[in-house]
Amino acid sequence: MKEEFSKRLKKKALDLGADVVGIAGKEGFGQAPEGYRPENILRGATCVISLGFAQPNTVVEKAMPTQYTRNIFTTASLADKVAHLLSLWIEEQGYEAIPISARGMYMAAMAGEFRGDLSHKHTAVLAGLGEIGVNTLLINPEFGNRLMLSSIVTNATLVHDKPFSDKLCQWGECLKCVEVCPVKAISANGRIEKIKCAKYYRSHEDIYKETWGLYFCRECRRVCPSGISKKRKN
Repeated sequence: MKEEFSKRLKKKALDLGADVVGIAGKEGFGQAPEGYRPENILRGATCVISLGFAQPNTVVEKAMPTQYTRNIFTTASLADKVAHLLSLWIEEQGYEAIPISARGMYMAAMAGEFRGDLSHKHTAVLAGLGEIGVNTLLINPEFGNRLMLSSIVTNATLVHDKPFSDKLCQWGECLKCVEVCPVKAISANGRIEKIKCAKYYRSHEDIYKETWGLYFCRECRRVCPSGISKKRKN
C-alpha cells in the first residue's frame, strides 16, 4: 500500500510538470537548525517531498542577464504551481500537506537572516536527488545544477528515498565557481556569503523593481563542469 501510493505520488508530480521528484524522511533533518525542521512547519510531519524543475541550458549559458532573470521567475512560478497542485492532490488522498515556495517570503528575513523556512537543497540531498557542490548549488546526475527546487511537507505515509551519496562536484580539483564569482562570495570549502551575493544581484533594484534588480547572477552555475543538464544538452 505504502509503495503503491509513493509510486502514484511520484507519477502525479511528473505528470504535473516536475522533472525529478524524491521523498526525504523527517529523520534526516536532525542537523537542521531548530525551527527549520519539517515538524516545525507541520505538526505530525513524516516526510518532505522534493521537486526539481530544469532550466534550459541555452538560457543559463547564453541569454542576456534580463532574460536569465525572467526565466528564474518563470521556473519558480512553475515550481510553486506544481507544489500547490500536488499538495491539493495529497489532501484529496486524506493527508495534510504544506507546499514550500521555490522563492518567496522567509520568516527569518524578519530578523535579517537569509534562511528559508526549509532548505530545499538539503531536502533534495536527503531525497536522493543530488549533491550540494562547492558553489552551494544542488548538482543532479541528469540535470546538473540547473534545477529550481520546491518542497512539500506532509504527514502522508510514503516510502522514503535514500539520501544521495555519489560525488558529482570535483571538490579540491575544480574551483571555477570560486574563481568566477564577481564579488568573491564563494569559498573553496563550500560556503557562500549570502549578503555579498544578494547585494550584487540586487544592485539595480531601483530600476528593475519587479525582479529585485537587473539580474540574478549565474556565473558559478554557468562555469561548473558538473552542472550542465545532460538531458537538455544543446
